Amino acid sequence: MVTRSYTRLILFAILIFFNTSIFFSMDNVNTELELNKALDLYKKGDILVIDIRTSNEWKMTGVIPNSILINMHDNSNQERQDFVKELKKELSLNQSKNIAFICASGARSKIVLDFLISHGYKNVFHIPDGILGTQNNGWLYQGYPIIDFNESKEIK
Repeated sequence: MVTRSYTRLILFAILIFFNTSIFFSMDNVNTELELNKALDLYKKGDILVIDIRTSNEWKMTGVIPNSILINMHDNSNQERQDFVKELKKELSLNQSKNIAFICASGARSKIVLDFLISHGYKNVFHIPDGILGTQNNGWLYQGYPIIDFNESKEIK
């Protein structure tokens, strides 16, 4: 009887240990890229940036050179029906690359990231400070590379 209780206690402890370690290991998966890290990876060519802002936003601020431009919303802020299809196509073309999503302030890119992770995508990240940031502290205000929207060739 005592042996059975100890066996149950040991099995219970092992179960808690493994569940806790799995839980914490999932928390340690870092999918957010700070601006300086994103810039470093971008300069090295180790990350592909997908800008999901509207074309009006691209025109207003410019875009990151060599980024892929896919509107999540139209200029009336309505979600585009082809967005997910276009996004999945781009991801399938770049399966071997690390991909970072960027928007104005990090809110939309986080939504896209969470959606993709929930659908099993790997090597996807987002830049929470965005192009503008929440307090004018984003990519643009750090003086990181930006070109005029009209110079960009990657428009979806």
